[in-house]
Amino acid sequence: MTDSRRIALLLLLSGGCAGEEVLHGLDERQANEVLVALDEGGMTAEKRREDGTETEWLVEVPTGDAGRARRILSERELPRARTPGFGDVFGDGGMVPTPVEEHARYLHALSGELSRSIESLDGVVEARVHLGLPQDDPLRPSAPRAPRAAVLLRCRPAACASVRSLEPAIRALVSGAADGLTAETVSVLVAEAAAAPDQRAASRPRSGWRIAASAGLIIVAALLACAALRRPLAGLLRRRTAA
Repeated sequence: MTDSRRIALLLLLSGGCAGEEVLHGLDERQANEVLVALDEGGMTAEKRREDGTETEWLVEVPTGDAGRARRILSERELPRARTPGFGDVFGDGGMVPTPVEEHARYLHALSGELSRSIESLDGVVEARVHLGLPQDDPLRPSAPRAPRAAVLLRCRPAACASVRSLEPAIRALVSGAADGLTAETVSVLVAEAAAAPDQRAASRPRSGWRIAASAGLIIVAALLACAALRRPLAGLLRRRTAA
């Protein structure tokens, strides 16, 4: 085997072990959610920090599996956008907002903080909190509308029963975060998230690059065995010729 062929074979084998990027620009929580979803789908994946940043991550899968990984993530609606909280909404100082804008930003931030708290519950995949807290209007002294709130939860199918048992606590959490809200004015809707893909898909025949890599390893092993036997055979032939 010539040097060029050896180099080509090594490149083929090393290429089969390389990773292919499927997502980047993730925060660590998003990257972990993606890893869990791919693992439940029977796939191996790894995360690592993006070059030049300390807060953004990327996810890689074995070369040739990127298509299946993207299908799994699409079915699970991942990655999900990070819910903004007070630090995100009020972090940037700009022009002085109007009272209406300030109230809207406050509701947006409070909803985000409550959504994050509810998403930390075991079994909850995604949470959305919608707050209806009317602002006092001095030009309209009539009695304002009563505050209300709605919570939409998506949970893993196996965990939805336990999540539903926490509905009173979720109502108490939301109503305790805003003046005027009561548990009775907070509605909660629990829905099942998409089930994890069937792991039997992972047992399908090997992809093309894996077959090529296995064939390459067999060829290398055969060549090494031939090289090991070549010298003893050559010595034996020389001795027979001399005799």
